[in-house]
Amino acid sequence: MSLSGLYTWFSQEVKWALFIILLILLIVTAFKRAWIAMVGVLVGMAFIGMFIVKPDLIITLAQWLTGKLGMGFVHTATILFF
Repeated sequence: MSLSGLYTWFSQEVKWALFIILLILLIVTAFKRAWIAMVGVLVGMAFIGMFIVKPDLIITLAQWLTGKLGMGFVHTATILFF
């Protein structure tokens, strides 16, 4: 097994471990009625789901947000330098 194969296996296992840990924390915070902590856990799960499982989503999200705000590279450079 090469290092790239080991890295791929390890990254997959870490994703599942983080999901399991956050799911357990979600259950514990819901049982304790710690609503603010539960929202934090949900944000963590969303972050893992969006950016760790599908890292290309960061680029897609940035392009979508740039299009919505009407800020292209030229417009951003104009704001920064003038």
